[in-house]
Amino acid sequence: MGAATSLGPVTQAARAGIVRASELALSTCLDEVTSERVALVGHTAGPLTEGFEGIGRLVQLGVAALEDLEATVHGDWWGQLDFFLCLPRSLGHGTSPTRESTEVAGLLAARLQAEARFIPTPMSLHLFQDERGGTIQALTKAMELLAARRCDQALVLACDSLVSPERIEAQLETRRLKTPDHPVGYLPGEGAVALLLERRDAARERARPPIAYLFSPVTAQETQSRDAKAPPMGRAMGESLTMALVRAGATSIPEGSLYLDLNGEEFRAREWGQTLLRARDACRVEEWRSVIPALNFGELGTVSPLVSVCLATRAFARGYGPGRHALILVAGDDGHRASVLLERGPDLRSPPSMTAGRAQ
Repeated sequence: MGAATSLGPVTQAARAGIVRASELALSTCLDEVTSERVALVGHTAGPLTEGFEGIGRLVQLGVAALEDLEATVHGDWWGQLDFFLCLPRSLGHGTSPTRESTEVAGLLAARLQAEARFIPTPMSLHLFQDERGGTIQALTKAMELLAARRCDQALVLACDSLVSPERIEAQLETRRLKTPDHPVGYLPGEGAVALLLERRDAARERARPPIAYLFSPVTAQETQSRDAKAPPMGRAMGESLTMALVRAGATSIPEGSLYLDLNGEEFRAREWGQTLLRARDACRVEEWRSVIPALNFGELGTVSPLVSVCLATRAFARGYGPGRHALILVAGDDGHRASVLLERGPDLRSPPSMTAGRAQ
């Protein structure tokens, strides 16, 4: 795993409750009470992205995450590698002239490969630009190709920045951000997370004990999306959550970690409350330890699912994650819902890796 966030690599800083939110110098909003312009607050990656905009900002984040990954992998690349790149839909907005999002995504992928020469050349590049849903699709596709033995390792990289000026304006217009006169919004963030996946049997043969086993994401579609007149009622999230636990035989387990996709927006909090009520009779997740990554990193968009996977896996590796399971909940603006389950790996002393739990 590798990461680049406002706290640097995702390490003990998040567990300690450290937050590095700061004023965004180039972004302001109108305080309707005082009628003055005030600076917005967000979670930036600091010097790593300072002075960069658009595609350059994402390249900085992506390369830093890949460098962090390489430091943990220690050059242990083998076989055929496939690359899964997850990016926001809004690429190309704010450019002059305006470019198609897919064109900018292709340029970004080429820049990342050119900058991160320590990563082996992948056999295939798979692009996903569907926000949180695209990241879940990338994980699912990577695990399918691993299971079919069409690749030996899968590199999944997600990059996003909601603090760049071109993204801030759109978020203000839709009243998504937390401002003096709108307290139920989120603080924007930025980051990148890279995961290296391989089959369970391959890790076993190479005596590479995994940190965690990753189970295939369970998805569902919420009919009431964020923009609908009626709020989401937790049906889709409850279905995906329960099914993920059923598949792993973990419905009766009283101990684990639950990574919630909450960021300060009211509709998310209401939906989680409804989900918990629906799931109460089918499992015991209300007894699990709850973690809200957005408190430390802000809203990370496309990167949100992977930063939760990264936090859960590091908790297993360092021994402070309770129980043997962690469940990551994902709620997209378009109604896409997903639950991703991780299981703690074996307690071996060799350098750890990460495997796809259902791929044999």
